[in-house]
Amino acid sequence: MTIPLILASLQLGGVVPAHNVIVFGKGESAVLHPSTPVPQAAAKAAFSRAFRTDLEQPAEFAAPLDLAAFPQWGRLVAGASGGIQFHRSFPGGFVVRVALDGLLPAHPYILTLNGNPKLAGNANLIDPVPGGGSERYFDFQTVTTDARGSYLAAFAIALPPGPYDVRFYVKDTADFKIVLYHDFFPFGVE
Repeated sequence: MTIPLILASLQLGGVVPAHNVIVFGKGESAVLHPSTPVPQAAAKAAFSRAFRTDLEQPAEFAAPLDLAAFPQWGRLVAGASGGIQFHRSFPGGFVVRVALDGLLPAHPYILTLNGNPKLAGNANLIDPVPGGGSERYFDFQTVTTDARGSYLAAFAIALPPGPYDVRFYVKDTADFKIVLYHDFFPFGVE
């Protein structure tokens, strides 16, 4: 699948995500199924209900953004492509659809939000970048591509309220190099 097809699929909703994943925090996520229980904690329960409602009746998504190679800090994977599409604002977190293609088959990759100390939301991301001063990031999920090297999912990532302006990274678990990324894009958490 090429970048234009991936982006068209995201924009038109022509492809149903293979997984709907809710991320409550570092290492705390669940793939949603009809039988997945609503969390007991009030904030998590509200976020879970908001995401489930959005899956049934989606709010407007921003135009799709392509994911590209990041040669400065990453590694080129020939034929790799992808895209993201997200809500510009969502209660309790960030909702994003992710489509990846052309990566190694049946291989794990880390999905990351990466900030910049000069931009909004950096202080709300979980981990400091090693050697990066006050730059922060959040490795929100490790995903595994299918037998063709593709992956498709929708994520709801719980984040503190406020404006954000972050990068989106796809990192290889073998060497933590960035194989796909999109430069800074804004969104808000209500």
